Amino acid sequence: MTRYFMRDTPLCQMEQQMMTPPYFKPRGHGRYYPGFQYSRDDMECPYCMNFRRNHPCPLEQCVCLDERIVAGAIDLNEFVRDCFFPEAGVQLQARLERSFNGCSIGFFLRDSHRERWQHWRARCYRMSGRNLAALFLLTAYEDIWRRMIWKFDARGFDFQSVQLSGIQPELYSVYQAAKAISTGSHNITLADLASPELVTDEAFHLIVCALLLAKYGDAILNFEGK
Repeated sequence: MTRYFMRDTPLCQMEQQMMTPPYFKPRGHGRYYPGFQYSRDDMECPYCMNFRRNHPCPLEQCVCLDERIVAGAIDLNEFVRDCFFPEAGVQLQARLERSFNGCSIGFFLRDSHRERWQHWRARCYRMSGRNLAALFLLTAYEDIWRRMIWKFDARGFDFQSVQLSGIQPELYSVYQAAKAISTGSHNITLADLASPELVTDEAFHLIVCALLLAKYGDAILNFEGK
């Protein structure tokens, strides 16, 4: 029996194409393109299948968010404004502008932070978006992570059993922000974020990145380095 049922028929080539594994790279002949890069013009809303002229977009979140960020068709400031304005007061608005205007964005504190978050994110892939954002904060500092590493699973975190005695004061706001994002509590408020005395600049940057991650998902990480 031959491999192809349609051998020596006009449908032979179609059958071969249908039996080819997805993303198969041809060997020995043909030309392979690793991926298509969209331009800014390609990402205009009228090209979207959900676009209806003179009607607002029916989606809560754009289905092309990753592509629009990579193509440079959307700016990080738009996400910051959508996430915090107009509830943010004048002091918080000024602090946000100082932190996110005119500089390349780095979401992770250092390489060890990135590696810890990516490792545990892959292991707890069923985590909700809010808990993944909390995990982003809790993996930022070794001191916090040592206290939390055996206190969570894919369902969430056991904040009640964590011992905070001896924790560095500047890390306390990061822990409380992670707890607030995960549980929906009010352990830290926008007024707290506006105060450099309560939240250091480094902690402020991490918390804002975590809030963006909680609202928009992994797509927001495409802004890193831009």
